[in-house]
Amino acid sequence: MNESILEVLYKYRRFLLPLGLVMVMDILLLAMNYAITAQLEASSLNINIAGRQRMLSQQINQSLLHIERIQARGEGGDDAVYQDLTNAVSLFDETLRGFLEGGEVTGADGQRSRIEPLQKSAARLLLNDAAQLWMPVQRSLAKVTLEPEAISAVIDNVLTVNRSLLIMMNDLTNHLEVQAKQQTYQLRGLQTIVVMLILMSFSLAIYRLIRREQYFGKLMEKSSDIVLGINAANRRITFISSSVKRLLQHDESYYLGQSFDRLFSPQSQAQVAHLLLLVKRHKPLPYQRCEVQLHRADEELIDAEMLLQVTRSEDGRSTEISADIRDISDRKQLEKALTEQAHTDSLTSLPNRTQFTIRATQILQQARRQGRSVAIMFVDLDNFKAINDDYGHHIGDALLKAVATRLAGSLRAADSVFRFGGDEFVVLLDDVPSQASIRLVGNKIIRALSDIFVIEEQRCQIGASIGVACFPRDGGEVEKLLKMADKAMYQVKQTGKSALAFASTPEL
Repeated sequence: MNESILEVLYKYRRFLLPLGLVMVMDILLLAMNYAITAQLEASSLNINIAGRQRMLSQQINQSLLHIERIQARGEGGDDAVYQDLTNAVSLFDETLRGFLEGGEVTGADGQRSRIEPLQKSAARLLLNDAAQLWMPVQRSLAKVTLEPEAISAVIDNVLTVNRSLLIMMNDLTNHLEVQAKQQTYQLRGLQTIVVMLILMSFSLAIYRLIRREQYFGKLMEKSSDIVLGINAANRRITFISSSVKRLLQHDESYYLGQSFDRLFSPQSQAQVAHLLLLVKRHKPLPYQRCEVQLHRADEELIDAEMLLQVTRSEDGRSTEISADIRDISDRKQLEKALTEQAHTDSLTSLPNRTQFTIRATQILQQARRQGRSVAIMFVDLDNFKAINDDYGHHIGDALLKAVATRLAGSLRAADSVFRFGGDEFVVLLDDVPSQASIRLVGNKIIRALSDIFVIEEQRCQIGASIGVACFPRDGGEVEKLLKMADKAMYQVKQTGKSALAFASTPEL
């Protein structure tokens, strides 16, 4: 089932939270850079304009002295000097008002720029004092420009006050420079803190990722399962857990980057190759689990179960099959033991009736295709019940084991013997050429079982009554042939025992 976005966010919250903080801090750092840049630009403009105020105050003094010298020599008025004085006074006044009230002023480059009023207490005090000195000076200077002959009356007072203004403008410039440095240092300090927080958050995210990887790495090391990744395009192993060494006796480096053939048996290679081809063609897997065999370092094959899913590669460029491989050797051995137990007689270790049905069906199918003859012998022991009653069940059980051994020794390699229960056995004869050959085998069995058995020093004499049904003469189904052989065996029991009878008399 696909996870929702909220589920994914909650699942990876321990990594996403530090990374989210990094993103927030990055945005904050960017904003601080803009703030520092804007602050530096504003401070630079204020410092430049404040510095120009010093030059303007000096220019006003020089213009006044120049005008005084001209008048002392009795020369005519120099309009350029008066214009310079007027411009200097106007610019000084505009700048002083800009510092006090804010607004547009003419910068050092001649461009109009907007400045904010200075609000800091120290700067404000300087500006207020400067404004109080400047207003009478400005009125006096206006008289000079309008009434040149009035210069002698005001020049001494203006020069004296202007020196105080020059000192104040120097102090203002120095104050603005110190203030700009302090603000820059504060912002730089905050920047440093933000950068440290970014590094800490990023380091925390990396630490948690490393710890998570180590955690799952240890889990996979302790797990007996093998986690596997195979690239569907080039069929190479992209990932395999370290637990592979415990199961297959090779470490990860033996498999990483190699073809998947190195891991699987030839039969399983074909199966996995088909799955990889389906994934490469973007088709769904036909199943989510399958059984495979793995190569161990000693060339032994290990039975395993593989749980499958289709995933994207680590770089997201290709498709992979991811698998969890689990050793099922013990389960297979148990299944085999249970199967054998279900198909084997527990007393004699001979195949039982269930196994007879399976084997006889296979033999008849082959005989039908190849035109062969098959015979089924139903063997019932004579006098077994009396021995079992006289000597006890433990003697009877030991006798049945001995009978099984003699029966197996009386047959050809192609023939099989089965125990149906009690004192009943069935012999399956494959590819018999004639009824005479069947009788030959039957008589051999009768002689073998008629010889005395010595069981725990007890002499046991038994015999065998045998009924025979033949394929294809007597039928083509296992159960029908078995019933006919059983019926023929009972005919022997009724006529004298220790003999053989066919279900039908005609020759094969």
